[in-house]
Amino acid sequence: MPHSSMPAVAEILRVRAPLSLQVLRAALKGKRVLLTEAELLEVLGSGGFVEGPSGQWSLAPAAPAVPPVVPAASPAAPVRFNQSSLASRFGVEGDVLLKVLDALVTDHPEVNWGALRDRLTSGADVAVSDRTLGLLEEGVRRFEVARLRAEKQAAEERAREAERRRELQQLAESEVAMLRAELDDERRRAHDAALERDRLRQEAEKLVALKEQETAAWVATPAGGWMLDLGAPETFGEEKLRQALGQLESALVVLNVSIGSRELEAVVVHPGGVAVIEQHDIPSTAGMVEVPAAGAASVDGRPLEVADPRADVLAAVRLLQKTASLDLAYLPVLAFQGPAEAEGEDVLVCLTAEVDLAVDDMLHSQASRVSAEAAVALLAKLGVPELPQPPSGF
Repeated sequence: MPHSSMPAVAEILRVRAPLSLQVLRAALKGKRVLLTEAELLEVLGSGGFVEGPSGQWSLAPAAPAVPPVVPAASPAAPVRFNQSSLASRFGVEGDVLLKVLDALVTDHPEVNWGALRDRLTSGADVAVSDRTLGLLEEGVRRFEVARLRAEKQAAEERAREAERRRELQQLAESEVAMLRAELDDERRRAHDAALERDRLRQEAEKLVALKEQETAAWVATPAGGWMLDLGAPETFGEEKLRQALGQLESALVVLNVSIGSRELEAVVVHPGGVAVIEQHDIPSTAGMVEVPAAGAASVDGRPLEVADPRADVLAAVRLLQKTASLDLAYLPVLAFQGPAEAEGEDVLVCLTAEVDLAVDDMLHSQASRVSAEAAVALLAKLGVPELPQPPSGF
């Protein structure tokens, strides 16, 4: 197959030479002769062709012993091309060829490029002279150079744009980091200010409590006990608790006493022991209060404000035991204004209005007794004013 293509190669090289392998293959393609580069090199190497500088191929000149008489050569007839074959001749697409023709109108106005373009786009075969082919080859080369330059400029512009975006992103990240640092500082300052406000509030509350303790006085109850109210009742439940505890006989009742940072709602020093009472302001119409042995307490299925009142009053008892350091019987008590059910026996649960009866019954059942000295010592541990007279019934 390669050697059968020698006539086509020879014909092309006779019309125009020297030619590069690329241009020669494109011209063969226009003649419907399709050769790979290896096949074309095989044809060119079979004889009759020579390779010149820069890989340009030409017909091999004849070398007879006697110079032949060369007849007058007639001008070679122009080769005919259609749009597809002419584009293949230069190794470009058809639309690129048309753009080259449009550019040549300005570069070489002596050639009627418009007529050539019109005939090519109509699908006709057009005779194209060597000079026109040369101008077209030059135009294709300039077009390719311009295209490569434009692609290079576009790539450089994309690179510059990417660099600008990277710089803007770095700037934005830096500003975000700075704003976050400022926000963290502001939050720290706000947190420190809140802590300082809490400290000052606690100091003020301590001063108020101390002032109230200084002005508070023991009041004898009609039942024969003593009551010291270190804070006026604020709710209906607290008032009910105060009235009920006033019915205890021979008991020392301290209301709203502070131990450290915690306030105990009521501490009752009874001849049978010490009761620590936490009263919860839940109206009797709210429903049944349920205090399970473990888990959250509820009233008619709704959670209480204090999730675990049992643990709350037990913690208050432990705090009092640690503060007093006296070997006494301690009774944790939860008082509710309405009915309540509780599991377990570690906490006494009762009605607020009946807290005196429940505490008195429970503490009277204790085998050990609280002495007068122990009662006075416990009151001293609470930091309250001294009793006007020694307690009776102890």
